[in-house]
Parts: sequence; C-alpha cells; structure tokens
Amino acid sequence: MQKFVGVFGLFFVCFAVGYSFMSYSTDITQISRDPAAVKNGFDFSHLSGEKLQDAVKQRLLAGFEFKKSHDGTGIGLGHFVFIDQKGEKKLACQEFGKVSLTFEAEGMSVGGDKPTMELEGVCEFSRDMARIHPLFLPIAKILGEKPADGEFQFNEQNGVIVRFTNIPEEWPRTWLLKSVKLKNDNKNEAVIVESNEVSRYLGHPVVLTF
Repeated sequence: MQKFVGVFGLFFVCFAVGYSFMSYSTDITQISRDPAAVKNGFDFSHLSGEKLQDAVKQRLLAGFEFKKSHDGTGIGLGHFVFIDQKGEKKLACQEFGKVSLTFEAEGMSVGGDKPTMELEGVCEFSRDMARIHPLFLPIAKILGEKPADGEFQFNEQNGVIVRFTNIPEEWPRTWLLKSVKLKNDNKNEAVIVESNEVSRYLGHPVVLTF
C-alpha cells in the first residue's frame, strides 16, 4: 500500500509539473500570436478615430512608471490592443516596433535652447500584455561620460539609444517628459503623445532625476 501511495504521489508531481509547463508555454504562444488574449481594460478594438487616439494616449501614460536601480532607471508604459487600418486586431508592439521618449532639461538653456534627451528602444510587451517593457536609461554610465551632444548606444536591455542635444558643460540632473512616441518605420506611422497632452492626461508633470 505504501509503495502504491509513493508511486501515485510521484505520478501526481510529474503530472503537475508537466501541466504547468504546458500551460505556461500555451500562455506565451497566445500572448505572442493572439491579441484576443488581452484583458478587456486594454482592448480598444471597438474604438476608432478620435476616441481611439484618446484611449491609446491615456493608456500609454496610465501605465507610465519608473523602475530605479543603482545604475539607472527603467521607464515603462502601458500597452494595448487596437484595430489597424486593415481592420485587423493588433497588439501595439506588433504594429509599432520602436518606443521613443523625449525629455527636456528643467531650468537650463544653451543659446536660448533647452537641452533635450531622447530614448529610443524596441517595443516589447510584458507577459500579461498590460505593459511595454521598460527602456533602461543607464544613468551611471552617462554621468561617467563627458557632457556633449550626440548619440550614445549602450549594450543594455532593449538596445536603447540615447540622443542628447544642446547639452551644457555639466549634465542636467532634472528632466521633464515632453513626448511619448510609438513608431513604425516601415509604414511611416506613429502614435504621438505631445507635451501638452502629458499634463492633460496625467494631471501633473513627469520628472526624471539623475
């Protein structure tokens, strides 16, 4: 009897592990291929025109978050499902391959122009499809570089590119979010949240500090 119980227990454990693995694999497949798997709260496939644009912009900013670490900050956004121009249901990151975030330095100017910083990276969604994976800004590495205009490429997550313009002799330490953009270079299409819309949707400015 004890032997039978032991065999049965082993069978149950193996079955549970196998089932969990199959379930996880199935979830990943659904997420990567089936926009219908997304939660209703992020599904805007029933909207079009201005209502769609409004919902998409609000969703991007509603999911905005900073994830700080000792060497930098990850910047995440909300994700969503929509209907493209062909009438097909798409995940945002399936349609738009890149994410771009533009910041402007607070309280500084060079020749009358404010310093700007643009982060650009790959658009990748989280496992539950509710968020766009954070673009990692390697602040420690940036501060270790000589302040200058130009493009910095770091071997970080999402292959982030950071572009600086109008940089003074010292790195600005306080930056305000000015715009959010999802881009599709192949189709020359984009979703753009402008500067005035950031404050309107969130009700407050978004401040990043180095």
